[in-house]
Amino acid sequence: MSKQVTRKAVPARRRFLSLGNTMTFPRALRDTIPDLPTCLGRVLQVDTIRGDASNTRLLGPRVNLKVVVKETGKLKGEFVLRLDLEAAAARALAETLSQLADQAGKPTAS
Repeated sequence: MSKQVTRKAVPARRRFLSLGNTMTFPRALRDTIPDLPTCLGRVLQVDTIRGDASNTRLLGPRVNLKVVVKETGKLKGEFVLRLDLEAAAARALAETLSQLADQAGKPTAS
């Protein structure tokens, strides 16, 4: 007597390839930061921010931002920073930014 094996309808694991919420810096940016004990890092100016959204079976709902930053002063260069967020994290970031923008718009008591 044999039993027939059946598969239950189980949704695919969404975070199989996901690393959660990540920010990716280009390798070329590493070479622009001086390796001196007194150096605090490199100041870059935000040039553009673009984004898109996706919702796949494999990764679930995601928001992807592409932030282009440029060198300031005499140095020339442009770097792409990538931010990959789960939808809930993107909403939390948006809420935090909105609250901070509201606070920045209020006059300070002096």
